[in-house]
Amino acid sequence: MAEAGAWTVIGVHPATREARTGLAHASVFADGELTLRRVTLGTAGESAAATVAGWVRGQPRTVVAVHAPLGWPTGFARALGAHRAGEPIAAPAEQLFRRETDRIVQRELGRLPPDVGADRVARRARAALLLLAEVRQLLPEPLPMAWRPGQDAGVIEVWTDATLASRKIRSEERAAGSGRGREARARVLDRLQDEMVTAVSRDLLIDDSNLFEAAISALAAADFARGHGLVPEEPELAEREGWIFFRGSGQRTLF
Repeated sequence: MAEAGAWTVIGVHPATREARTGLAHASVFADGELTLRRVTLGTAGESAAATVAGWVRGQPRTVVAVHAPLGWPTGFARALGAHRAGEPIAAPAEQLFRRETDRIVQRELGRLPPDVGADRVARRARAALLLLAEVRQLLPEPLPMAWRPGQDAGVIEVWTDATLASRKIRSEERAAGSGRGREARARVLDRLQDEMVTAVSRDLLIDDSNLFEAAISALAAADFARGHGLVPEEPELAEREGWIFFRGSGQRTLF
């Protein structure tokens, strides 16, 4: 049972192989403190969908932060709908492969998210949407998209690079193999020690990049639960393309 006024926040780092999907379960208390309670991989004991649904079920104040695109550029969808093999596509590449949220992230943080259509990103996006569909099938109540920080419960899209960049943390090698990746993840956790109380082994997050990214996604969910997040300037477009939530300038309080 969650404490009165608390939020349940869940980080999901989807992978094309369910066994590599990272999941993190945390709580944001009324005073804003974030406690990381559990991290696990997708098939550790049960399916990823069953794990997430179990964490969500019965918790009315829940934010599920998914570290993958949840929509595609509208220009891309329009162009491909009428396209035939061998014919040119007249739309500019920027309209085809970039969403409005990508441009906002770049404007605010100087970082450009990867193209949704890039091979690995597109496959992770598909895996994320299938996972959400499975979670929703397991829940007795709806699990909608959330759009109003601090008010809405539901699902949000996040990009962990943006979450870290909003804290002026850069770590380009944190997903790398054993040596460099472990060191990079350890440095990031050192920077976050005042923001995240953890009940899980620090070594788990350092050793496994999927668990680490899930934990950072939970941090992004905590930002949203606290009311910290830039909202879409064009809501209808965001509902079609997706929207990366991250805290902006002026939202830099500790909790």
